[in-house]
Amino acid sequence: MEKPVKKHQEIELSISDLAYGGAGLAHIDDFVIFVKNGIPGQKVKARITKVKSSFAEAKILNIIEQSPQFQASPCIYFDHCGGCTHQHLDYETQLRYLHKQVIDLYSHLGGFGPVDVLPPVPSQGIFRYRNKMEFAFSEKRWLIDDFETYKPENFALGLRAPGNYWKAIDLNDCLIAPEETSVVLATIRQFALSNQLAAFNQKNHTGFLRHLVLRKAYNTNQLMINIVTNNDQHAIFQPLVNELSAKLDNLSCVVNTITRGWSGTTVGEKQHTIFGNDHILEMLGALTFKISPASFFQTNTIMAEKLYEIVREYASISKTNTVWDLYCGTGSIALYLARDAKEIIGFEIVKDAVKDALVNASLNNIKNTRFIEGDLDKLFQKNPEILDDLPKPDILIVDPPRGGMHPKLVDVVAQLHPKTIVYVSCNPATQVRDIKMLLEQKHYTIDKIQPVDLFPHTPHIEVVTKLTAA
Repeated sequence: MEKPVKKHQEIELSISDLAYGGAGLAHIDDFVIFVKNGIPGQKVKARITKVKSSFAEAKILNIIEQSPQFQASPCIYFDHCGGCTHQHLDYETQLRYLHKQVIDLYSHLGGFGPVDVLPPVPSQGIFRYRNKMEFAFSEKRWLIDDFETYKPENFALGLRAPGNYWKAIDLNDCLIAPEETSVVLATIRQFALSNQLAAFNQKNHTGFLRHLVLRKAYNTNQLMINIVTNNDQHAIFQPLVNELSAKLDNLSCVVNTITRGWSGTTVGEKQHTIFGNDHILEMLGALTFKISPASFFQTNTIMAEKLYEIVREYASISKTNTVWDLYCGTGSIALYLARDAKEIIGFEIVKDAVKDALVNASLNNIKNTRFIEGDLDKLFQKNPEILDDLPKPDILIVDPPRGGMHPKLVDVVAQLHPKTIVYVSCNPATQVRDIKMLLEQKHYTIDKIQPVDLFPHTPHIEVVTKLTAA
């Protein structure tokens, strides 16, 4: 069947909705067109950039009629960076569309019919809320017409350009990152250029500087800087560390991670501590948490405590209950709930995170937790004796990465058949998929669905869902 549009065609479009993922949604008859940075209520002139069998993608050339929901973005990189795709919508409107998208995912993708999804819990802060930012060095700077033309084209320190893994947008700041970001970026950029330290080329695997990771403990004000390089020359950074520590009173930790692999990971085979400790400490409620460079920790500290209180409410743990915490990271949820339970057993693939979880339990004098290292995609198949040796969970907490649970793990959860499952997810699409697979095997009731906005200005939403065995 002939498509109603062709690539490179210029066309007028009326945007009627926001698609899951953040693009504006327009239609020509029943044919869907996703419009980058489009918002409902806009009439635009756009150029078609991609055509597939059932949809097309388009880029706005100019606005014919502006949406009443529009607000000017305060970020100078907004039109080019793929991060904060909702920053040109007022915050209440962002929440309304995120709410609608969670409802649609459960109703349509999940096939659960009409569902009662509670309104999202709004974030307390909508800028400077992220406690972790990963920036990329690149030998190829993403060029923006007549913008910052004074910068070299063969060096960038910032974020990957949307749809282009080889280039990066050189940033002076990021408005959702810690307030120290502009100082750190400027200081490291100048040091690298002055010392002719080459940025990494992802295509041919050359260059020295690969990534820069900032982590901030908001409640203790401790700052970590992790410079990821392609080989080991850590002594070269001492003058940089001296300069950074003079500028940043709260600098607690500078590490150099060495990774020679082809992937873009910031986790490496070797790590040097070149200033302070090899970790920072954060507090949630009355608990102290050790965070290492590779450890997982919720990226919005203020909202993490609100999230964990919802998990506590939904889990409704008693002193007789055994709880399993799958994908436990540094043990933050397990330790937060430990006082309520008989025992909590956490499972985590990242070795350093498990070490931190054990340290965190000790730091907080918590003695009723255990943490087991292993890949949950395979752990129970390779070591089935675990299922016999450990006490069965009355309550299961699941907080997987964006890809969700492996189908074999869903099978194990069905086999365990705990009375309550609390599924925490940063990707409601995979959450819905997993819950649908589980409900095909065991009879559970979806009791509550609570979105929590941990990621303002982005198309992402955290969702906590409570399942109760019938």
